[in-house]
Amino acid sequence: QEYDAVEVLRTHMRRCTSENPLSQVQYADFKTYLPGDILTKVDRASMASSLEVRVPLLDHTLVEWAARLPPHFKLHGREGKHVFKAALEPHVSSEILYRPKQGFAVPLAAWFRGPLRRRLRDTLLGPVLRDSGLFDTDTISTLLDQHESRERDHSAALWILSMMESFLRQAEVGGRFAQPAQETADVMV
Repeated sequence: QEYDAVEVLRTHMRRCTSENPLSQVQYADFKTYLPGDILTKVDRASMASSLEVRVPLLDHTLVEWAARLPPHFKLHGREGKHVFKAALEPHVSSEILYRPKQGFAVPLAAWFRGPLRRRLRDTLLGPVLRDSGLFDTDTISTLLDQHESRERDHSAALWILSMMESFLRQAEVGGRFAQPAQETADVMV
């Protein structure tokens, strides 16, 4: 049976006891995105750094209380976390409390210009992409040169090319079959 992300969300939304669409979406988020993405990343990053991370805003009594709040307390116009921000106003400056959200992105641009520069260049200009016949290595070389010289930030395109190289290396391409990485082979057995 194929995985159907939409059906997974619908299933979780049906399990939500609230009739409110916002509450249903938040419930589905708690059951899918939070444990399958955000908390997993925090857990892995903290364990890799030998840190014990606590998530006090996910205390079950606080989450259950917040889930019972009427929607107008959760959203105020386009502003989310309305009641939370209102509670913090006496303690946190407006400049911090209402600033735009800042993600924690992987610094690919810096890595591709620094510690991963040689490896990325060797990978993208190596035999896998070149021999596939799908890519123009002169264009890839130009992307790398422009990125390394800071003329342009091509980190997203370079990442995609890197993932494509990895995929092609593990798949049958041009009549030859590359050996999968050992960790992939172990999973397949």
